[in-house]
Amino acid sequence: MMFFKKFLKLILNKWFIFALLILIQLVGLSYLIYDKLYEQFNVFYLILFASVLSAFAVLSIIRREYNPAYKISWIILVSFLPVIGPLFYLLYGKMSVSYFLKKASYKSSHDIYAYLHDFEREIEINNPNFKKMSKYITKITGMPVWDKTSTVIYNRGIDIFEAIKISLKEAKKFIFIEIFIIAEGRMLNEITEILIEKAKEGIDVRFIYDDFGGSARIPSRYKKRLSKNGIKIKTFNPLLPRMSSSINYRDHRKIIVIDGNIAFTGGINFADEYINENIRFGIWKDGGIRLIGHGVFNFTMMFLNMWEILNRTTDSYEKYIPTISKETDGFVLPFPDGPLDGNQTTGNVYLKIISSATKYVYITTPYLILDNELLVGLKIAAMSGVDVRIITPNIPDKRVVFIVTKSYYRELINAGVKIYQYTPGFIHTKSIISDDVLGIVGTANFDFRSLYLHFEDSCLLYKNSSLINLRNDFLETVAISKKIEKEDLKKEGIIKKFVLAILKVFSPLM
Repeated sequence: MMFFKKFLKLILNKWFIFALLILIQLVGLSYLIYDKLYEQFNVFYLILFASVLSAFAVLSIIRREYNPAYKISWIILVSFLPVIGPLFYLLYGKMSVSYFLKKASYKSSHDIYAYLHDFEREIEINNPNFKKMSKYITKITGMPVWDKTSTVIYNRGIDIFEAIKISLKEAKKFIFIEIFIIAEGRMLNEITEILIEKAKEGIDVRFIYDDFGGSARIPSRYKKRLSKNGIKIKTFNPLLPRMSSSINYRDHRKIIVIDGNIAFTGGINFADEYINENIRFGIWKDGGIRLIGHGVFNFTMMFLNMWEILNRTTDSYEKYIPTISKETDGFVLPFPDGPLDGNQTTGNVYLKIISSATKYVYITTPYLILDNELLVGLKIAAMSGVDVRIITPNIPDKRVVFIVTKSYYRELINAGVKIYQYTPGFIHTKSIISDDVLGIVGTANFDFRSLYLHFEDSCLLYKNSSLINLRNDFLETVAISKKIEKEDLKKEGIIKKFVLAILKVFSPLM
């Protein structure tokens, strides 16, 4: 079964199918030309058919409300690869989800938004930037801003892992987990044992994982084991033997909720590399955040929204209301993002934080594939005198994506942005902080997939004391990272420039 899922994951990979389609076309054309089966008349109609097909595909792309960079990538592809390009676009290019998923999401979201609206309280916010930002997020996602919530930032995977285990063991009512990657090893085994023990105590334990993220290294019969021990488990977007654009949409969230009072999120998944138990790409640096108090309710509702979508059911929300209140010095606004609402909420909030900064903007991301809006926003901020710094990995987990990431360095550095590569290895933290007052810790990378295709979650922070910890960790990480200077950016030869140009054009599709 494990071998079948790995094989299925390979053959459903869009770039594998793309290469296979091109190979089939090349072999077919070579065979036809070799046997002289085409006469001039037939070739003319073949070219005409391909041109008309490409033209229709281009018109379809133009009329859709896509990001311009995404449109350009597909237009070039279908124009230069007639027949194959339009077919590939038909399979993977349309940013649309199934009717049933939309319908289930609409019903669940409508119920949750209505309930949160009735539950929401008016909170006095003096800062106009944060007030506008929070209103924008609430209008799109339905998630309100909260006070009375304490926050703790974790700067190492092992630290957040230990904190998660402690909180799970103390659960009294329910445990909700929504995760992207699960892989056999110490981390998953220890968490699984706790979940099984809690389920035996009669606690409501629910577990969602993404099939694309979890299929390659999941333990044998893992779902059956959890189900047998009383844990409710669902797989997001199961890998099926079919080619569909739905494979693009993955649940990249990492949400852990305990009793409605404690929540965790961040970059960490349930795999040993995240806690450096398994060294894959040098020292792996990851981070996350823990919330205690009223703000946890947003994470609870995010999970229930996904659970209702997958199960086509509804729930009673009253029993999940937080029972703990914490007096704190700031505000939190956990919020979801995904392809169902047609809004790029996370990217727009990132852009708002960058544009409103007056002193500094610090960004940590494993992948840096920027759309035009974010690229221009970073450049304007830097050229306006704002200290803009970005940390990326030094040892990548995806080499092609890393090449594209580095292709943005020169333009950013020329504008005054400071780029650092985390020398010890791979950095997977996703965070942004500005002026000690605004920040986000969550699951969304600074790349097209996170901002346009994946289901993500983030926690917006305003004037929380934990932001100082986030800032200090950033500066400590900078101290052990390599600053990229103009002299480090080697002049590319003609071939390398050509390859980079192609990769950058198609970067929105990665």
